[in-house]
Amino acid sequence: MNLLAIRTQFVKISGRYDLVVDAVDFEDNGADFYINAGQKYLDRMDTSRKARARVFESIVLGSWYAIFQLCRAVEEVWCTNSSGEKWKLEKIDYKTLWQAYAEDPANLDSGDPLYYCPIYLRTVPEVADTLTIDSFGSTVYHESRDHFTYNGMIFMPPAQGSYTLEIRGLFYTPELVNETDETYWSVVQPQALIMAACRQLEIMYRNSEGAKDWENSIALEMRGIDFDEVAQDIAEIDQMEG
Repeated sequence: MNLLAIRTQFVKISGRYDLVVDAVDFEDNGADFYINAGQKYLDRMDTSRKARARVFESIVLGSWYAIFQLCRAVEEVWCTNSSGEKWKLEKIDYKTLWQAYAEDPANLDSGDPLYYCPIYLRTVPEVADTLTIDSFGSTVYHESRDHFTYNGMIFMPPAQGSYTLEIRGLFYTPELVNETDETYWSVVQPQALIMAACRQLEIMYRNSEGAKDWENSIALEMRGIDFDEVAQDIAEIDQMEG
């Protein structure tokens, strides 16, 4: 189902026809807010394979950070060089990283990236259209974009050539914006998405009992996804050698 179909069913089930312009074309008049909020709720509940994704970032000589969108949590980072060799970066904390590489990255010796750590991109006070990577004395590294939907990471040592970073983790589903937009939830689990939108509606009107009823129904739907995941994980596995 696309966004229009989800919106139509959501309005019919909830009875909130005021959330569309009319009951003919079902043009949005507030319904999409609840649908996208419901989709984000499902994302946060889900840790199945469809919750996970990969981002491929091309890095060049001297690069030492990467920024990417819609990431809930970074789980692994892999690096591939121009010869096709691939290795996993070791995660270390921010303090340890900068103790080992204690100066402006522009002055550091380059090499194959070996370590990474997630970073904060928000500074206070916030500056519009600016996210900050880090600062070293009077040198501030930033990007001209809002930080809201971005996550970032630093890797060391700085790249000595061209590489591809593969960032694996949990990612949010893109918002449904246009009438024909589709996502995993709208196509494969439309009933769960509609239930989640109804839950958000109940929460906004402080109907805790109604919200709990929807949560119980959603939990049953999500349990089926978990069962499918387990079935796939154990398929063809008899016993371990040892």
